Amino acid sequence: MNNMQKLADAMLAASATVLGRLVEHTVPTSGSKRKDHEGSIHTDGDSLVTLALLPAVSDAQVVVRFSNDEIGRVVNMMIGGADDAAEMGAMQLSIVSETVSQIAVAMTEALAKELGVSGDGIKADLCTDATVLPPPPFQSYEGTVHVSADIAPQIAIDFAAITLSKLQSTGGADEPVATVAAAAAEPAKAKPKEKAAAPASVAPAANAQAVAFAAMTPTPLKAAHPGQANLDLVHDIPLQISAVLGQTALPLREVVSLSAGSVFELDKNSTDPIDLYVNNILIARGEVVVVDDKFAVKISELNPNSQ
Repeated sequence: MNNMQKLADAMLAASATVLGRLVEHTVPTSGSKRKDHEGSIHTDGDSLVTLALLPAVSDAQVVVRFSNDEIGRVVNMMIGGADDAAEMGAMQLSIVSETVSQIAVAMTEALAKELGVSGDGIKADLCTDATVLPPPPFQSYEGTVHVSADIAPQIAIDFAAITLSKLQSTGGADEPVATVAAAAAEPAKAKPKEKAAAPASVAPAANAQAVAFAAMTPTPLKAAHPGQANLDLVHDIPLQISAVLGQTALPLREVVSLSAGSVFELDKNSTDPIDLYVNNILIARGEVVVVDDKFAVKISELNPNSQ
């Protein structure tokens, strides 16, 4: 077994761990088998395609493909759906997207652990645009995760040639680039290299003369007014401000069972200030007030993270 297959086995084991937590029982997995993907990967077929990013290895990209039907059946199993053939609604589709993203993140974290690199910043998203995927050729591995007697999603892992080159630099691949890139290199061997003839119109080097450039002086920069250095350039940029009343964490079974009239508890007391975020950055805290029959926020604290 080569190093890449060991990495693929570790990634498949991580996917089984995540699925086991979701369905609340142990999920075994088969070993990986090499099955290289020919040509480009498409996102409009029967597979759910995720693209994972590993920042610690020069932003290496790993493609993870799932069987659409099998993952749909897993989600139905998670939320207690009775009809596997029924078309999934918006809630189920959202859960499917989140499920495959979580699995791909866990698989990439397992890859980082096997390589001995940091797992910070790893992210994975369901990909619907094939143009953002890395180009072929791919070194691919497939394996099956046995969720139940009749539900066994197949998971494929695709390493593009550029990804293999980056993994090789960490010592994670033993024979990646030479084997996978061989197909891409074949066209270059088709024709022998011919000696190019020098154009007849090229002047002898003895006639070449140095080019004289006119002297120039840098354009002086205007000093900005104190406290307004270049702020005029960004004054009209729109920002999204969010007032967060509180947060909570719920199991998936409770989320899908929410309906009109459902009540769930947040992590803040009624007397606690709410948080104000600008583009997901906490900038202030305040209290809820009413102005002209509309909710408003009265700021009581600025830059709470600086204290």
